Amino acid sequence: MHTAIILAIGLILLGGTLFFGQRLGISRQILGVGFLGMWLLATLVNGAIGVITAHQSLLSELMIGLAVFGLPAIAMALFMVLDKA
Repeated sequence: MHTAIILAIGLILLGGTLFFGQRLGISRQILGVGFLGMWLLATLVNGAIGVITAHQSLLSELMIGLAVFGLPAIAMALFMVLDKA
């Protein structure tokens, strides 16, 4: 359940970044790099918390972290490709 919540937060963060960034006139490339940086940091912190406090193995956190980082990143890439406006 925790993974689903974190994924939902990532997609909401992506939507907010794209929505407000486009309204402010920020280029899509800067929005993409900014989102990926923020999301990578959040994913690393989430994984560190899982290893340190929840006593998960590093390998399991790396696998979950790959999915947690990858799905919103793929959604962002699809948006960038499909929305050529």
